Amino acid sequence: MLDLERAIPNNDHDATLLEGLFQLTVTGETASNDFEKIDNEVYTRLLATYEPAAN
Repeated sequence: MLDLERAIPNNDHDATLLEGLFQLTVTGETASNDFEKIDNEVYTRLLATYEPAAN
């Protein structure tokens, strides 16, 4: 089993969000409010990072 405290540094919030999303997906909790909140946050961050600049 993976030791998450050693695998994800305390200051790596992006990795923590992705790990939370992954864990909820693995346990089948994709209809929960927690999943929706984390999913929206991850999606917003991805758009902010990779959205092409407006021409």
